[in-house]
Amino acid sequence: MRICSFFSSATELLYAIGLGRSVVGRSEHCDYPLGARRKPIVVRSRIASDRLSSRGIHEAVGELCRRGEHHYDIDVALLTRLRPDLVITQELCNVCAASHSEVTEAVRQLPTTPRTIAVNATRFDEMFHSIEALGRATGRTRQAEALSRRLRRDVEAIRRRAASVKTRPRVWCAEWLEPLMSAGHWIPEMVAMAGGIDGLGRVGKDSVPMPWEDIRRYDPDVILVMPCSFSIARTVKEFPLLSQRPGWQDVSAVKAGRVIAVQTSFFHRPGPRLVKGLRLMASLFHPERFPRPAVSQAKAFA
Repeated sequence: MRICSFFSSATELLYAIGLGRSVVGRSEHCDYPLGARRKPIVVRSRIASDRLSSRGIHEAVGELCRRGEHHYDIDVALLTRLRPDLVITQELCNVCAASHSEVTEAVRQLPTTPRTIAVNATRFDEMFHSIEALGRATGRTRQAEALSRRLRRDVEAIRRRAASVKTRPRVWCAEWLEPLMSAGHWIPEMVAMAGGIDGLGRVGKDSVPMPWEDIRRYDPDVILVMPCSFSIARTVKEFPLLSQRPGWQDVSAVKAGRVIAVQTSFFHRPGPRLVKGLRLMASLFHPERFPRPAVSQAKAFA
């Protein structure tokens, strides 16, 4: 089987069920595991996010939407040469990956038409359904079900350990810094499973801009800074977008030294590493009950 995967979490899932060698093409965002980086890039973003600020990225996305243009370029000539039997896309976020309609439009131009499937998840449990559906679609049902069972066991162990905590911190998951956004989809569920309270995120829904004053009134005990797709180093670089807000020093999380930049790929990709993200959250909310996270996973701001 020859697979082109244009969704980063789907690519991770393919490798996790033993299909890494079958992946013959990817998007530029499919960068994990390391072996995926050796695959040809078929899909590239039209937004030069490495050279833009948070506000610049937000405005560039808005401008493409206003013009009714796609956010990604698909190399149809390369896709033709790769001759995929299966193309994997998504219908979750048209900013993080090429949309299903973009991919379908490109596939129609091929000499032979491969199967196209969309892998989607907006809630935490839907990640397991995605694993199992991908397994059925690729003839790896047994491997996918085994992975799903293992991840479910790991999640349940974390959930049980966090369930008995006496206090639950108010948490704000900052998914974007300019404009400010609170994380949605499965992340508020992760906060709850890890022993926290997310009073700003919307379960199963897209993140939306919110006023700084709403966050100040909420007064979080813990702030997880997780701009979507940013490295910890880039998050640190853009941290002044938060720390220069009026009244920043009066926020409970700031006074307690519980403002932390985290490894965003553990949270924004609905695949196996969500379990690492859940464990990381639990260790940051309840360090007395969970092991200290690795330095590469989180960085507290002084």
